[in-house]
Amino acid sequence: MQQDSQESVERLGQQALKVQQATLDLWDQWVRLGLAAQMAWLDLWVRPALQASEAFRDQRDRQARVDRLVRRGIPAPLARQGLRVL
Repeated sequence: MQQDSQESVERLGQQALKVQQATLDLWDQWVRLGLAAQMAWLDLWVRPALQASEAFRDQRDRQARVDRLVRRGIPAPLARQGLRVL
């Protein structure tokens, strides 16, 4: 009888360890899922801002080029066409 209860306690201990390990594994997966969701959310918000800043920079650079050409005597409509002046 003593041996049966000893084995029962050992089995319960092993099962408790398995449950603890499964719980830790599940929490690990939840944390990874949370991080992946945060990264996806951040990417959805940051990427348009980066693209908008690049577009703004391109527009600013084009306008600066037009302004330089106009100062050099090129008519504004021609300067806006993006022609290369040699």
